[in-house]
Amino acid sequence: MKVFYLISIFILSASADESVLCTSSYCDSVECSDLPAKCQIQNATHNGIFLPSPQVCNCCSYCLENLDEGDKCSTGNPSSPSHTTICGPGLYCSLRANSDFDGFCTRMASPCHQLQDDYDNKRLNGTLGSMETRQTCDDDGTFSSYKCIPGQTCYCVNKEGSRIFGDRDFTGLPSFHMQCGCSRDYYEAVEITGKELGPSEFFRCSPTGDYDTIQCIGDQCLCVDAEDGAPTYPNDALVNMTLLSNETLRCFSGEEDGVFYKKCEEEYVAILEEVNMYKDDGFDLVFSYTFPKCDLDGSYQAVQENSTHKICVDKEGSVLTAVDKIENKTLADAMDCNCLRANLIITSVEKPTCEVNGNYSPIQCRRGTCRCVDNNGNQVCKSSACEVAEIDRDTLKC
Repeated sequence: MKVFYLISIFILSASADESVLCTSSYCDSVECSDLPAKCQIQNATHNGIFLPSPQVCNCCSYCLENLDEGDKCSTGNPSSPSHTTICGPGLYCSLRANSDFDGFCTRMASPCHQLQDDYDNKRLNGTLGSMETRQTCDDDGTFSSYKCIPGQTCYCVNKEGSRIFGDRDFTGLPSFHMQCGCSRDYYEAVEITGKELGPSEFFRCSPTGDYDTIQCIGDQCLCVDAEDGAPTYPNDALVNMTLLSNETLRCFSGEEDGVFYKKCEEEYVAILEEVNMYKDDGFDLVFSYTFPKCDLDGSYQAVQENSTHKICVDKEGSVLTAVDKIENKTLADAMDCNCLRANLIITSVEKPTCEVNGNYSPIQCRRGTCRCVDNNGNQVCKSSACEVAEIDRDTLKC
């Protein structure tokens, strides 16, 4: 009854358009001021941020000019007129002593910005590694959604800079090819719910961490935007999963009509349905079943295990390498398979060297020069000798 009441109000409001202040014709008589100069230019040095207008009915475009580091700024107060400027990306208004509102635009102090400073200092003093890259940060000072290793791969990271699901072959323009929105949203959902979500409990991602353009809720499917997961064709009818094809769903690009789940998802869902069947029959607990570990794109996670071994597999579940959990416990415990998985997607002939457990070898050599790397393959410089000639590789302390 409550839902019906709310819907009724909406219908009445929509039909009584002329009794509402913000009618479709209201803005016709509103004169809008010119946008600030920087907002009209919108380039790397002169730009602004567009926001909903503070004026009635949002008739006019509203943009705040981005201030540069060191410019005067104000945080304002309830009695202040509408703002026309704001500290630009990566900056905040640092208040002057003895002032509650006025200050200067100052660079944010954040772990991401600290890494940028470290890179800049190394570049100035000549200690920068040949494969080190400058960290990219978002406007709020947190880590950008991706990290790239020159000539190898790009992978998704969360706001704290830790690696999350999603990767691809190296590209010089990662922002055009991987936004990692689906992957980031998943891990935020896990943090909120306090548990990992299996297939069918969360939207499926693409291998690059974006949203898969086909999503199925229950057995009903639709097309969505790869960047934010919003419906691409909101007026189109949902399509039953068994009827998926190029004719029924515009974004369908599968190899087989009527198939949505990938191999790992299919295995997971089959086990889940069997477990739920037993529970529906009155069993409180069901034993002796193991779910496969599926990635967010529906493929198999890189690391699988059985009672005796930890195993690196490709996305289809084929074994790449295996380590005995008893005889080689240290190697098994550290297994992440990042190197073996990277080699499957790198198109360059120069591929990283992997350990027997599929991890990156701590020393990597390329074109006659050797360097230390972390578990994701990024160059790290822990000593004054950031990299050495290949003949001196044994002198590296990684």
